[in-house]
Amino acid sequence: MSDMLKDLIQRKTQLEEKQVLEILRYFKPLVAKKNELLLAEGAVADKLFFIDKGCLRLYYNNDNHGVSTRFMAFEHTFLTSIVSFISRTPAPEYIQAVETSELFVISYHDFFRLRTTIPAWDKMYIYILEYGLTVITSKLSGLLTQSATERYRNLLKNNPELVQRLSNANLAAYLNISPETLSRLKSNL
Repeated sequence: MSDMLKDLIQRKTQLEEKQVLEILRYFKPLVAKKNELLLAEGAVADKLFFIDKGCLRLYYNNDNHGVSTRFMAFEHTFLTSIVSFISRTPAPEYIQAVETSELFVISYHDFFRLRTTIPAWDKMYIYILEYGLTVITSKLSGLLTQSATERYRNLLKNNPELVQRLSNANLAAYLNISPETLSRLKSNL
């Protein structure tokens, strides 16, 4: 079992070790191969992924047959199509492993069962929701208020590991720019 997942749960819930170990029994290990699709558009998100090692991306297909990446999730973060997961409606997006990834997965039913059997698990639920809201708001703000150059500079400043770990195509999709624009930005900076 992941020490990072255990530590995160203990930190966010302040539960006793016995209860944390009970919660961890619901998380199942999964190795996702590079490019493996973990959620397809139109399916209901019935899993929450914790990334122990690797990278997952949440993306959309857009009208002109391109891809728009909403989020890249790396080690020690959770990822799902949150609206689909909560509302039980079809997901408008995909989840894919960007690199071979070691994950721990909890099902929707087990996640919400824990909310009724261990009330302090709600603190973890709130943490996941707040983290997701913060990330999506920050990304949307960047898209609406920053130029491509500013978004790339901020990425270099705040998340330089993305530039090393992601292909140019994935990095461009994450920044919501064309690969050609990304190449120009890289050569100019």
